[in-house]
Amino acid sequence: MAIIGEIRKRPGILVGVIALSIVLFLIGVAVNDQFSVLRPGRGTDAGSVDGQAIAYNDYTSEVADNVKNVEAQNHINLTDVQRNYMNQQTWNDMVNDIVMQRVSDKTGVTVSDDEMVSLTMTENLHPLIRQQIFGNGPVDVASLNALIKNLNVDDKGQEPGAKRKLWNNLVKQVKKSQLQSKYNTLIMKSIGNVPKWMAEEYYEETNKTADFRYVELPYAEVNDNEIKYTDADLKEYLNKNAAKFKATEETRTIQYVAFNVVPSSVDSATALKSLTDKLEEFKKGATKSDDSLFVKLYSETPMYDLYSVKGQPNPQAPAIADSLYDLPVGTVVGPYVENGVYKFAKVSEKKMMSDSVRVREIEFSYNNVKSEDEFKAKLALFDSLYTLMDSLHGDFAALAAANSDNPAAKMKGGDIGWVKLADNQLDDYYKSIVFHNGQVGKVYKYYQRTENGQYIPSKLIEVTETKPSLQGVKVAFFTRQLAPSQETETGIYSDAMQFVQNNNTEDKWKKYAAEHPTMVKHAANITKESYDVDQLSARSLVKWVFDAKRGDISPVKSVDDGSGVNGRKYVVAYLESVNGEGTPGLESVKEQVKMAFLKEKKYELLAKKISDAKASNIDDLATKLGKQVQEAPNSIFANPNLPSGVEPAVVAAGVYSAQGKLSGPVRGNQGVYAVQKVTGVDPPAPTDLTRAVIMAQQMAMAKSRSIQEALRKEAKVKDYRLNFEGNN
Repeated sequence: MAIIGEIRKRPGILVGVIALSIVLFLIGVAVNDQFSVLRPGRGTDAGSVDGQAIAYNDYTSEVADNVKNVEAQNHINLTDVQRNYMNQQTWNDMVNDIVMQRVSDKTGVTVSDDEMVSLTMTENLHPLIRQQIFGNGPVDVASLNALIKNLNVDDKGQEPGAKRKLWNNLVKQVKKSQLQSKYNTLIMKSIGNVPKWMAEEYYEETNKTADFRYVELPYAEVNDNEIKYTDADLKEYLNKNAAKFKATEETRTIQYVAFNVVPSSVDSATALKSLTDKLEEFKKGATKSDDSLFVKLYSETPMYDLYSVKGQPNPQAPAIADSLYDLPVGTVVGPYVENGVYKFAKVSEKKMMSDSVRVREIEFSYNNVKSEDEFKAKLALFDSLYTLMDSLHGDFAALAAANSDNPAAKMKGGDIGWVKLADNQLDDYYKSIVFHNGQVGKVYKYYQRTENGQYIPSKLIEVTETKPSLQGVKVAFFTRQLAPSQETETGIYSDAMQFVQNNNTEDKWKKYAAEHPTMVKHAANITKESYDVDQLSARSLVKWVFDAKRGDISPVKSVDDGSGVNGRKYVVAYLESVNGEGTPGLESVKEQVKMAFLKEKKYELLAKKISDAKASNIDDLATKLGKQVQEAPNSIFANPNLPSGVEPAVVAAGVYSAQGKLSGPVRGNQGVYAVQKVTGVDPPAPTDLTRAVIMAQQMAMAKSRSIQEALRKEAKVKDYRLNFEGNN
């Protein structure tokens, strides 16, 4: 109280204390917050290209849009692994956009407004828009212009601005594609003009033939233990061959131990008991309706209300046994485990199915719909035609000829012929109508799912003929996920924590690794861009890897292997090496250097054997070395293959050396060789180099595809995404 009273007498002290507290708080935020301007590489940017920033909010917004589009178009929910791929693909696209804009600025290669109008609004429609709007059909410019005119008119239930957003994205992709195409054309003009000497050289490489014989001394004949070396030898080799090991970006290598989060035997017994406790009730169901209600109330797998036939498996049970089709209705099979799920399967219903049916359709297209009123009129027509045929028994053929938007089928009264059950392009909704539940002569409504997830009337369908020949069954599944309980997961996590405590230093880790080599895995070439580590979805682990120092041991990290609900692991990692840009230190690339060094020494040993033999010909050499002479007839340099593998240096020696001369030692990819040419045939002087020019141009074109990557490497790309991600 005395202190408070003193402060009251001196209000300036109070203000100073408050001000100091605020300053200290702000400094703390600046030091620790991921958006701090006081920490290098942080802020609000995901990265930059040649100094041009990419805002993290822009990046995440682009990722979200891409994910949404992919999920809507494919009617799926992306897995963590697929989302990781989408993150990286989006980043690459944003970087490439900036790189190509820089290229455009430097070269003057641009896409004009007139070009864009032509590519997006005329019969010269770019393939991206053509495929999206018209599929494989012809371009209807009037319909296209109507669509563009109504981009701001959202369909009922559609997300506001969805049409405009989709169109703007398409236009953006068209411009990118056109710019890339024009730049590739420019590149091809610079490298695709094949001079005469190059065409003549290619002609010779593909037409000059030779028969040669050779002796091979494989590198594998020399045991690694026969070569003595020290770290100083490896370091000297690294210095002399630095370019081979130079890195363009920082990478890191880890060792790790994984603890699989899997159910225990107790979890398995509990899951099975929860099924068997209600098994008798499951068996008592007398009808499919009884089975459907039971499955809805108690099973983790919803009722799949379509028939399964042999060769067309039920998606809920990829491995339905063929014997199930021969069992009586009401038979229960199980328990069995499939994809981590305990299952009982019950034959709920049976009927004979057709592998193909003949169908008539009245198809409805909305490509020419220009307004909401026209859309409503189309819906009203759909319902009125259905009523005419379903209730008033109207003539399907006449109504199809007058109203169908399928010009090919309307000429035949809507008849589209025989449709096959095995056709994977037909969705389950369509199959349920024409194969599973359809009756001959009855008319059915079919609704098409749009890209935004809505269903709109698409077809009126009538089955006219069937060919029942397949036994179909409806199967009810009573299931329980075989998942680890909280108690089990806690125990596995505790094991991982105990492992960390027992191996929390570099020396202890190395001792464990030496004693348990099969338990310790390696993951190399981890970059700041990595989302996956050794096929594990592990951004949080990557975050730790780049925050740690060499020799550090990680805390327990939870990762996903992408295999489903039981695909999680707890991982503990040891940061084995840090490999910076440029020439790395020996410790970082010791294994790679050692392999290259040993191969070099093996070459020297084997080459010496060939030289010391002082053989007069290939047969003499083979005898002295105890080897067999091998034949290489009709060899050409353009196809440098031998039984041991691709060996261009060896084939070149065989084709271009003097006839009868023993050549070698030749350094090959798989070993050291000696070669003797038997005969050779020089091609006649070329009278037409057209084919050679074309082939050389194709080779140049293949090389041009790597230019985009070269441009990206030349750009100064900074990636700060890891500052925002992997914190969980």
